[in-house]
Order: sequence, then C-alpha cells, then structure tokens
Amino acid sequence: MHTVWQQIFAAPQQPGASRGALDLRGWHLKNAHSLVLDGEWAFYPNRLVTASDIRSGTAGAPLMMNVPGNWKSALSGSSLGYGTYALRVLVDQPLDEPYSFWVQQIQASSRIEVNGQVYPAMGQPAVDRELHRPMAVSYTVDYPLPAGEQEMLVLIQAANFEHGEKGGISYSIRFGAQSSIQKERWYSTAFQLTTIVILLLHALYVCILYALAKKQRVLLLFALMLITTALSIAADNDVLLLIVLPLNYTWMIKIRLLSYVWMVFFMLLLTYKFYSAQAVGWAFKIYSFLLVLYTLCISVLPIHLVLSNATIYFSLLYMIPPCWMFVIFGIMVYKRKRDVSFLTFIASCIVSGVVWGNTLNGERQNLPFYSIDILAAIVGFSAYGLKQYIRRSDESRVLYEQLVQTDKQKERFLISTSHELRTPLHGMISIAETEYDKRRTAYPEEESGDLELLVRIGRQMSQLLDDLMDLTLLRENRMVLHPVPLSVYTIAAGVADMLRYLTEGRNLTLHVSASEALPSVWADEKRLIQILFNLIHNAVKFTESGSIRISAEEADGQLLISVADSGEGIALEELSRIFQPYEQAGGQDRGGLGLGLSITRQLVELHGGRLTVESRPGEGSIFRFSLPLADGAFFTDGRFGGSEAEEWPDVSLNAQAPYFQGRGETPLPAGSPLFPAAEEDQDGAILHILVVDDDPVNLRVLSTILHEDIYRLTPVLSGEEALKHLGEESWDLLITDVMMPQMSGYELTRQVRERYSASELPVLLLTARARREEIYYGFRLGANDYVTKPVDSLELKYRVTGLARMKQSIQHNLRLEIAYLQAQIRPHFLFNTLNSISTLSQIDIRQMQELIDAFSSFLRASFDLMNTGKLVHLRQELSLVEAYLYIEKVRFGERLEVAWERNYSGLLLIPPLILQPLVENAVRHGLLSLIEGGTLMIRIEELGDHVRFEVQDNGKGMEQAEIERLLKKNKDTDSGIGIWNTNRRLIERYGQGLSIRSRPGHGTTVSFIVPVRWME
Repeated sequence: MHTVWQQIFAAPQQPGASRGALDLRGWHLKNAHSLVLDGEWAFYPNRLVTASDIRSGTAGAPLMMNVPGNWKSALSGSSLGYGTYALRVLVDQPLDEPYSFWVQQIQASSRIEVNGQVYPAMGQPAVDRELHRPMAVSYTVDYPLPAGEQEMLVLIQAANFEHGEKGGISYSIRFGAQSSIQKERWYSTAFQLTTIVILLLHALYVCILYALAKKQRVLLLFALMLITTALSIAADNDVLLLIVLPLNYTWMIKIRLLSYVWMVFFMLLLTYKFYSAQAVGWAFKIYSFLLVLYTLCISVLPIHLVLSNATIYFSLLYMIPPCWMFVIFGIMVYKRKRDVSFLTFIASCIVSGVVWGNTLNGERQNLPFYSIDILAAIVGFSAYGLKQYIRRSDESRVLYEQLVQTDKQKERFLISTSHELRTPLHGMISIAETEYDKRRTAYPEEESGDLELLVRIGRQMSQLLDDLMDLTLLRENRMVLHPVPLSVYTIAAGVADMLRYLTEGRNLTLHVSASEALPSVWADEKRLIQILFNLIHNAVKFTESGSIRISAEEADGQLLISVADSGEGIALEELSRIFQPYEQAGGQDRGGLGLGLSITRQLVELHGGRLTVESRPGEGSIFRFSLPLADGAFFTDGRFGGSEAEEWPDVSLNAQAPYFQGRGETPLPAGSPLFPAAEEDQDGAILHILVVDDDPVNLRVLSTILHEDIYRLTPVLSGEEALKHLGEESWDLLITDVMMPQMSGYELTRQVRERYSASELPVLLLTARARREEIYYGFRLGANDYVTKPVDSLELKYRVTGLARMKQSIQHNLRLEIAYLQAQIRPHFLFNTLNSISTLSQIDIRQMQELIDAFSSFLRASFDLMNTGKLVHLRQELSLVEAYLYIEKVRFGERLEVAWERNYSGLLLIPPLILQPLVENAVRHGLLSLIEGGTLMIRIEELGDHVRFEVQDNGKGMEQAEIERLLKKNKDTDSGIGIWNTNRRLIERYGQGLSIRSRPGHGTTVSFIVPVRWME
C-alpha cells in the first residue's frame, strides 16, 4: 500500500538542482504531476538577502547546500541561526495559470520571494531572537510568470532560534502548476480531516457506551486512544489544529510531541487489557511514571530546551510501546489465544505505520497524508474488542441459561421436598395435637407447654412448606383462583382473631376498623385470607408495642385495604427489596424464609390489584392493596386462571381444574346412565367417533371401553389417514394420541382447526404425561380436552360423551335456528299474496293459477328446507328464491325487475336458507322501500377453487354503521335475523362470512363464496 501511495504522489524521474539552478525546460507542467525542487541550492548563511542584493552583487558568494537537509554544516554545527536559500528555476514558457510552490514546515519561520515579488511570511524571520517569531506550518505560494520570461529566481529567507535539532528546509518543496499543487494538497487535507472526523465520531460513540456502562474501563481507554490519535494527526502535517485553536509555535510543537507518546501508551494499555484482566506489572508502572514525568517537563520547559533535548526521550518513549505490543502479541499467538488473526492484523498495521513514518522522515519527502495504517489499526482494535464482547455475551448467555436451569432444578427440588415432607409433618402434628388433648383432658391442672410448643413449631413448618409450594405455583403461572363476592370486614376480623394470640403478653393491640357496610370484593376466599394473614403476621413480627390497624375504603371502583403498624419501620433503601423472595427487612433473621411479602404481592396482582408500602424507620409501616369490587367484576381477560390472556385462551384456563384438582374417587352406581335418556330421542344419538393412535393395542383398549351401542368408533393408525377420513364423512368427535410418528397429535389438531371450529369437531387428546407445558400447548392448538394414559374408563366415557353431545347439541340448535328463520314468514306477506290471488281471480284467471302454483312451490320449499340436514343442493335453494321472486313480481309489477347471471357447473351443495334471506332482504328493504322500485341482480359464478354468490340491488342503500349493526344482531332482536344468521353460519362453516358494500342512494351488494370442495 505504501508503494502504491508513493507511486501516485511521488515526483516522477526529473533533473535535480545543480549549483543553485534547476533546468525544467522541456517539461510539460500543465495538468501534470508536481515536481520537487531537490538538489543543490545556493545558500547565504547568516544573511537575509533579496533578489536586488543578488543582482547588484552585494550578497556575496553563496555556499552550495543540499535541499532538503539541515543547515548545521553551514552555521558552524548549530541548527540555530538564519540564512537565505536561492534557486534559479528555468521553464519553457509561462502557463495560462500561476506556478505554485508547496512548502512543508521550514523551521522555524520563513518568507518566499520570487523574481523580486515578496510574499507574506510564515512567522517572522529575523536576524535577532527578540524580533523573531516562529511558525512552522505548511503553506503554498502562487506566482504568475509574466509572458516572455523563462526564469524564476526563488529566494527563501529562514530563521530558527528554537529548534536545536532541525533547521532550514527539512522537507522537499513541491513545484508545479497551480491546479496540480492544489489538487495534491487537497488530497492531503481531505485525508487528514476525514481521518480526524472518523476517529472523533467513534470516540463519541465509545464515550456514550462508557457512560452507559461505567464499569467497562476498556471503553474509556479505547476512547482516549482515538482522541490522542486524532490529536496527533491534527497537530502534524498541515497542522489542522490551528483551524479550531489559535496556538502558537510553542504549544503546537508540545502538543505534537505529547499526542504521539500518549497515543502509543493507550494502544499499549489497551493491548495489555486484551491480554490479561489482571493489574499491570511493575515495568508498566515505571513506564507510566516516566511518561507522566516527560509530560510535565514538556509542559513547563521553554521550547528551545524541549527541542534541544526531547528528541531522544521522545524516540525512547514512542518506540517502547510498539515493541512491547509486539511482545504481547507474540505471547498471545504462542499461547494460541483466540482471535490470533486480529492480533496479527493489528501488529502488521502498527509495523507498517512505524516503517512508513521513519521512511517519510528519513527521505524527507513532502507527500500527502497517508491514513490507511492508522485506520486499519483502529479497526483491528475495534474488531478485536467487539469479538471479545460478543464472546463474553455468548458466555454470559450460556451462564444465564445454566443459572435458569439451576433455578428451575432448585424450584423442582423445593416443591418435591415440600411434597415429601408434608405427609410425615402432618402426621407428627396430628400425633402431637392428640397427645396434647389427652394430656389436657387427663391432667387439666398440669402444664403442657412442651406439647403446645411442639404443635406450634409443626404448624410453622407446615406454613413454610405451603409458602414454598405457593411460590413455585406462582412462578410457573399455575395458581388457579376461584373468585366469589366476599366481605373484607368478615375476612379481616377472622384473620385478626387467628393472630391475636401472638400479641398475648405484649403491649400490642389489633384493631379492625373496616366498616361492615363496605361493598363486597371479587376475590378467592382462601387467597384473600392468605394475603391478610401474611400482612398482619408481618406487622405483628416487627412491632414490639403499639397498635396494628386494618382499615378499608372504596376508591376508584376498587376497595383499598390498609394494614398499618407502629413498629420499627423500614429503611428507604430496603423498600424495593422486601418484595423479593428470601428477603427480610434490615437483614434480620426473624424466622421464616422471607417469602410472605413476595407471595402476597403476586397474589394481589393475580387478583388484578396492586400492593404498595409506605414506611420510615421508627415510624411504622403501612401496607396497602386494592381489590376489584364484586358489583362490577366481570373478568374475561384470564387473570384468574394463572396465565396471561395473550398466551393461553380461556379454554385452557377452564381445563386446568381436572389436572390440578385431581380425579373424583366416588364410583358411579351400577346401571346409572351417563346422560338423561331423553337425549336418545335427538337426531344423531349415535356418536360417530374417529380414534387415532399408532399403537393397535391402544385402539383395541379404547374400542373395549367405548363398546356401548351409542358409540360408533372408526380406528386409524396415523394422522394422514385421519385427515382423509375427516374429508369423507361427518364426525362428532376426534380422539388422538399425542405422541405419534410422522404426524403428532399436536400437528393433527392444528390441521383440523384449519378446517373445523371447536364446536364443529371437538378434539380429545390422549397423553401419557400431564405436564403443564404439554397441556397448554394442546389447548393453544385448539384441543377441547385431554385425558391422561392409562385412561380411567368412566372418566373417558364422561368426557367423550360430553364433547360429542355438545357438538350434536350445537348442530341441533343451528338447525332449529334455520327453522326459526324460515318460520319468520310475515303474516302480511301471506295476506298480501292471498289478496293478490283473489284480485287476479276477477281479472286474469291464468295468471292467478300461475301465482297459486308459485305460492305452493314457495311454501313447499320452505317447509322442506326447515327440516333438512346440513347441506342441500343449490337447485332446492334456487327454487325457493324463484318462487318468492315470482310472487313479489306479480304483486309489484314493474317496480321490481330481476336479472340472473349463472355460470357454474356440477351439483353444488350449500347450507340451506343461505341465499333466500339475502334476496328477500334486498327486495323488501332495498328496492320496495322506494316508490319507483328498482332492479335486482343475482350472480352465481364459478371462480377456480370457489363459487361466488352475489345479490345486488340499486335501492336506497345504507350507511356503514347500519351494516355493522346488521352483522352484530342476534336472534333475540326484532329484525335482521336473516343477515345475522346467514353471516354466522357462513363463518362457522367456511371461515368467512358476508361481504356487504353499500352507499345511501347507490344500492347494496351482498356477496359470499363457497369452496369448490363442496362440489359433487
């Protein structure tokens, strides 16, 4: 990369200056690369001569000196002094633009004169130190060569009374056309600005990250490295730092010297942090001390002393960190630490940058700024740090998962231990209570304190076990509430009575100031007692004397219950921790596990309330919690089921009861029917059940259990075969095993729910393990119920028969609603039709007979469809529609126009009374409500995989609100049952209902589709 850069910006092969002259005749400088004015210049030591002095001969004989170079040899071995450089430049002819000279940092001040034209000085060259003003920065001079001239006499006056190691023209002076010099200098400035901006932006981002995560010191080191790197670039080369800071020569040099050494120091420190997280060693501390001492010396010493003596110290402090980093990188590679490629890349970039800097200083070339090495090294550091951060994040994630699993194992251990300890503990308590009662009965005058203490300790242990089990249930969202209206006063008074014995012998009183007239709350009685018990017991435990008051008041539709005590109070910093599990106020061990307040808060939140606390040390505490009032309590969001409403639907909450409450153990008396015999008279008394299990033995067991005449079982061995059977006939219930090859019972349930609703085809899961996650997952996929294996025959019969009868009952109710719909033939429709027949008997006998035939067809089709099954042929529906339209056409004549468009093939099966209500609604409410009537268009069109039905009229139309009201009507409303019933039945069967488009005065279009799978 360096070679390419030199090839782009280095001067081409050109003649050098000789004996104070440079012949560039024959060189085309227009639109060409710039040249360097290197070679032998004439030098006038200790004199600031001008062009007139040279032409008049008063300047004296000059010395020949190589440029670039140090003028020590011409100034008696010292870099301090002054003098004048002279060079004659010969060119072919003037250009159409000025010639330009690009000067790079002449120490320590300079002024250029070309053919007698003097340009503004950089600093103030002078023969006296007091008059001299240093300023060594890069600048350009433009000289327009007059026409006819071919020679330029270039004089550079320079003075240096500060820099003891470098004086005169130290870098090549570039010469060329103005456009070429400006372009090359623009490249250099642009590269510097871009690099500085990139570094500072990244430093800003890193500082923000450090502010958000103050413990990450590596971020601070990285930001400081970026800032010092940007500062070193801004203080060197074209000294862009002067753009924002009015610095003098002294501080410009000092900042440059300090920024470089601190930059490599932060690189070293960052590398050391990457290498080891341990504290730095003594060698690094010594280097740090020397660096701080060097910084102090540079800051306070005069500039001439700094420049005379700081070079060796600067080189030493600047070269130690890169060498140190190479050693660290080598150790890391040798130890095969991770991400060796990143380390190798960073080391290569640093080596490349050092070599390039030494080469540039050694050859004293004036090249544009080169930033690739610096940016590449910064990118390497960033990539290495980011890689480590990602690895640590992954390790933290793995550790977190391990901690989660360990926590779950701990919870499982606690719940298992609690279950195992409960039975023997209750046995011990029972024996102790029995012995205590016997002792008190036999020897009433003797003390039985030991047995009483034993019973009390046993009950405390039992309460601890209950807390552990409740905590586990709450964490796993398995807590089930059974809310009922409750009186807070009654519950609070009972709990206070239970705990009053704890105040005996203490100057402590319990007061229940809640009013009996308070409204009831909607809560689980057992859990409300637990909430109050925990709060009052906690108050008694931390109150030595004084009072504990339980009060309640109605606020914002809820009841706010308070438990206030005059105890020792809680410190402010502990208020946020007391609701955490296993935490106790003040860190004191007052007995228990510190679970009471945590469980209490979760129980309150499970009821839909909130638990808060106010407390000050020495002033007691007030715990407040809210509960919903029973008057307005209607909960449909699932918060009483132990799971979130977004996660599990209500059906899963209802189905938790069999799993958590256990099976009944009371056998059914012999000969008792499962359901009332009256249901045998219903249609579909035989239950058509499809059973799926990959094990033929299990199928045989189910067939043996469900052997009664009311069951008709069809066993299949796979989910694919079950889906095939479902498409061939109607079923009342699907029973499927969960664990099956190819297609599991879960997947089968999911696919079934894509075709059938829960009421159209109930699904019963058979599972060998009743784990909560498995049951919830089955319910989420759409299962209606589950039974664990090995199945209990009586339980299975109840569940199977209940689900199947539920499906049959829903279907029966739907048929009744269809009959009810068709029964809504308005009396005025019958009367008007009969009046029309009577009128036609006197006018047109033939038309009267046709009307009688149509009326008979209408009545016959209506009664046929009232008693039909689930699906009918389309021709039956159309005969009813045609008969109805003929009657209305005869009655209203030209007010009613009917048009048909029929484009379908085959015999289509559709639900009964699905089209006629739409036609009747369009005629009665859309067209005949207008005096002039209108046109009715009925379209039936086969479109690929479905058939589309459309009823369109150009009647009065309606607003969108009226459309929504029609679709939301139910069977209890006075009108609109046709639209509502049709829409609901379409949704239940096909998953989508009616599409209604209408505007007032522009008519109405009602459409629906029937899938092709119903074609025969």
